[in-house]
Amino acid sequence: MSVLVRFGKHKAFLRAGRWMSASAALEEKLNEETARWMRETGGPPIREIDQERGVAAEMAQRFGGRILLRMRTRSPRSKQVFFDLRQLQFDFTESIVFRRGR
Repeated sequence: MSVLVRFGKHKAFLRAGRWMSASAALEEKLNEETARWMRETGGPPIREIDQERGVAAEMAQRFGGRILLRMRTRSPRSKQVFFDLRQLQFDFTESIVFRRGR
């Protein structure tokens, strides 16, 4: 599945869970916000058939965009991408304290 969204003067394309745009700043902002949203909420409901449309609709709402085009696929790989993005990631770099002598 792929979705094309217009954000003001720029367009961005969501495919396989990643945003692509001619505007590097927009692309980075969308990818960061999508990752944050997925971590905090789990993203679109799992039962939603078109996961990318759900992500694109959320980002369009947050950044004042509009969905221009949506292309659907029957590939099971598309659903797997969003299951992978929902996996929890833990950062233990600051929480681990190493003590000598123990």
